Amino acid sequence: MTHHLRTALILLITLTIVFPACKKRSVDEPTPPEQSPFDIYAAGREGYVAKYWKNGKAVTLGNGTGASDARAMAISGNDIHIAGFEINAAGKYVAKYWKNGISTSLTDGSRDAFANDIFIQGNDVYIAGQELAPGKSTYQAKYWKNGTPLVLTDGTQQAIASGIALIGNDVYVIGERRNFEWLNPITVYWKNGQLFDLADRTTTASDQAIAVSGSDLYLLWSETYNSFGQSQTRYSKNLGSPVLIKDGTPDVRGNSIFVNGGDVYVAGSGTSNGNNAIMAKYWKNGSPVILSNGPESAFALSIAVSGSDVFAAGYRDAGMAQYWKNGTVVPLTDGTQSALVRKIAVVRK
Repeated sequence: MTHHLRTALILLITLTIVFPACKKRSVDEPTPPEQSPFDIYAAGREGYVAKYWKNGKAVTLGNGTGASDARAMAISGNDIHIAGFEINAAGKYVAKYWKNGISTSLTDGSRDAFANDIFIQGNDVYIAGQELAPGKSTYQAKYWKNGTPLVLTDGTQQAIASGIALIGNDVYVIGERRNFEWLNPITVYWKNGQLFDLADRTTTASDQAIAVSGSDLYLLWSETYNSFGQSQTRYSKNLGSPVLIKDGTPDVRGNSIFVNGGDVYVAGSGTSNGNNAIMAKYWKNGSPVILSNGPESAFALSIAVSGSDVFAAGYRDAGMAQYWKNGTVVPLTDGTQSALVRKIAVVRK
């Protein structure tokens, strides 16, 4: 009995010492940081140099010889595709395409040109933009497929191509055009190169965007409709009857469209009665969500949705590039240089 009692006491003392020590070590162990379920990409510029950000870390695209801008972005697998422009040593705007940071010129730099949007289908890269017509002062709307241009207009009118998307083998481009005798441009789209007007000359085209969800095509366009410079915005699904966004305010300017399930999100800006600041907003199925409310103006230029999380991106007048996640501001720059985000993309890990 004495032997067994001594053994039991030794065991009890050992457990009394070991267990608190083990507990203490577990409390002191650091808690691993929570991992984001997303990779968040944003493209734009800072200090008039094209950049993109991945999870807040900046990558410079411009070579520094002239001003540059990243106007559009598409993520395909592990590849980051960006379209924009850069000013060359001769002072000409060159339409540019960057893949994973490597630059390709879409134009030869002899005439001003811009790339405004990009769409990836399989191994094919489609980029929409415009270039000055040879020997003229008018821009021709065009798109490039894998670097080869297809001109959409001749030199007898001003035209730009703002957005591009594909449904099957059909290529859709949205933009605007203005005949020489017209005072204001009108909103248009092209299907496989054939031109269709979306508006008339009672309004002035301002911004256009395009999106694809499954086999559905969405066109978005905003127009100035009065002498105060206020805008109205419409979108169309599969070229059907346009839906006018009405939120009770006189100024609704949509810049970007994204479709998640059956919900249509539009990012943009507007004003309200009694507030001179322009407010960054987005509209979900026409209902507004205000992202900023002064005192300085702010603008939402792009939107992306993953699950129940809504990401809108743009800038505020202080010159800070930023995005909003579910309404909360996430700054990407410190405001020391003028900066903005033109496109945001969210990829679930």
